[in-house]
Amino acid sequence: MLKHRLITGGLLILFLVLLAWADQCLTGPGGWFPSGLLLMLATCGLVVPLLSLEVTEVLRRIGSRASGWVTVIGATVLCFTMWLAATPGWEDHRFVAGLPGLVLAVVLVLGFIDACGGRRTTGVVLEVAGTLYAVLYAGGLMGFWLMLRQDVGAWVIMGAVLTVKVADIGAYAVGCSVGRTRLIPWLSPKKTWEGLVGGIACASLAGILLALWSRDLPGGDGGVPLLQGLLFGFLAAWVGLIGDLMASAMKRDARIKDSSRILPGLGGLIDTLDSLLVAGPLAWWLLG
Repeated sequence: MLKHRLITGGLLILFLVLLAWADQCLTGPGGWFPSGLLLMLATCGLVVPLLSLEVTEVLRRIGSRASGWVTVIGATVLCFTMWLAATPGWEDHRFVAGLPGLVLAVVLVLGFIDACGGRRTTGVVLEVAGTLYAVLYAGGLMGFWLMLRQDVGAWVIMGAVLTVKVADIGAYAVGCSVGRTRLIPWLSPKKTWEGLVGGIACASLAGILLALWSRDLPGGDGGVPLLQGLLFGFLAAWVGLIGDLMASAMKRDARIKDSSRILPGLGGLIDTLDSLLVAGPLAWWLLG
């Protein structure tokens, strides 16, 4: 398990570094394409569709027959329109700015039509609610990271992602070493208060390093202020914990250990991205 985790994690880091490098060099001011185009293509073309299908499958195990095709299309289009609405040259267009809300309205209607396809009313509301949840979880939360890309460089995005994951690593390491007091035993028995404190400390330090590092990064626009980086790291640990607990609640309700087997050693995309998804709005708010 550890071997698979190290290999898969290493390959993911390498892919993200290469993607950030290519996106920084080829998009935005001085580049050949609109800002964040490569990140958008990778996110909307691969991550969001797979993530939305994974969420849909977990919800079906719980009892919500969320519409797979509506979820995939809705989440992908929602994520794309959020990126488009923040793209320089488009952000002032009233129609473009309203596209994410329009997408959600269309998802609601299509989800209802699909749910009623079998000429039944039982479970229709639960199915539509599951579809909307999956679209917002997979497409909406990922969209905030693409919106942030319009305000900062790709390397700052990478630094923010690492800050969130450092909180996970710090909490795990400290919790395994000295953790004694259970945090929420009925939901996540392995999490401890000691681990949470360790995660907060590690993430706060990572946020400071992000602020210092960002001053010399291309596309950093002067860098992230030190206090802002510290605050982001501190809050990212808390918000990331909430994302982790949300994923744990879904998996426990569905009676599964891993959300899927798409990433050997790491589980599924939900397992890998849970803290990052919920931290997306925080990153956009504080760092954008």
